[in-house]
Amino acid sequence: MIGRLKKLSVLTGLLVVVASCSSIVDLPNSGDAPSLYNLTALDNPRGTGNSTMLMIEDPTVVGGLDLNHIARRSSPNELQYFARARWNSRISKMVQTVLAESIEQTGQNVSTGRGGAVVPPKYELQLNIRDFQAEYYNGALRPEVRVRMAAKLVQMAPLKVVGQQVFEARYSVGSDAMIDIVDGFDTANSKVMAEIITWCLPLVE
Repeated sequence: MIGRLKKLSVLTGLLVVVASCSSIVDLPNSGDAPSLYNLTALDNPRGTGNSTMLMIEDPTVVGGLDLNHIARRSSPNELQYFARARWNSRISKMVQTVLAESIEQTGQNVSTGRGGAVVPPKYELQLNIRDFQAEYYNGALRPEVRVRMAAKLVQMAPLKVVGQQVFEARYSVGSDAMIDIVDGFDTANSKVMAEIITWCLPLVE
């Protein structure tokens, strides 16, 4: 009988602890689902493409950014993520997809990833995403979005680097609302994509 009472006392104590912690511990599947956001392709990119096959290789991404989390920094040495907000896919895949869709609109023959082309590509576009975050430096209440990518165009046969360049865009967001921050990402990314296309297409022969 005494043993049962001890067991009941322990169980009661555990229930009290769980109840007291419920307000500070997020249980699985608890709370509101995060909002999902995406980037958009360019409507009318400048440049005229051709039938030469251009493959956009799977982009490489600086550590901590290749997630579906939306990144923010309060300082150059600190990486955080917005709560309750996500991209609809990983950064690398999303950027690759919208860039391919944008290039397609120029008439350029384009594919994505290894093995994605019907015919072997003559050129390969390699991207390294180095910055893709909202920056709240120096205690700013509204962020500046920064998008920076290194692009390299490689001719496959004979193998050689045709050109390489770093592209960067910044956009000062007018508010701290998530929808405005995402619009800032889309604006900055679109500027970088437009510059990559303008630089790349004349080199694809």
